[in-house]
Amino acid sequence: WLAERDRSTAWLTGLEAPDWDAAELAPWGDPFPAGNLLAAWVAHDLLHMRQLVELHWAWTTAQLAPRTVQYAGDW
Repeated sequence: WLAERDRSTAWLTGLEAPDWDAAELAPWGDPFPAGNLLAAWVAHDLLHMRQLVELHWAWTTAQLAPRTVQYAGDW
């Protein structure tokens, strides 16, 4: 994953003057600008990170039982 991300980031960095408003017709029938694809790419990675944090939270709180983590704050 990291190697592919490095290749993609290098490719993006090498673009001289990208037109982020350039669009193609999406399968759902609406224009889909390149900038939206890039924004979705970033958001997609963040959603995966959120999933990993949530799994880690669930595992950690289960391992700490019968102790409580309530003092740490609401999830």
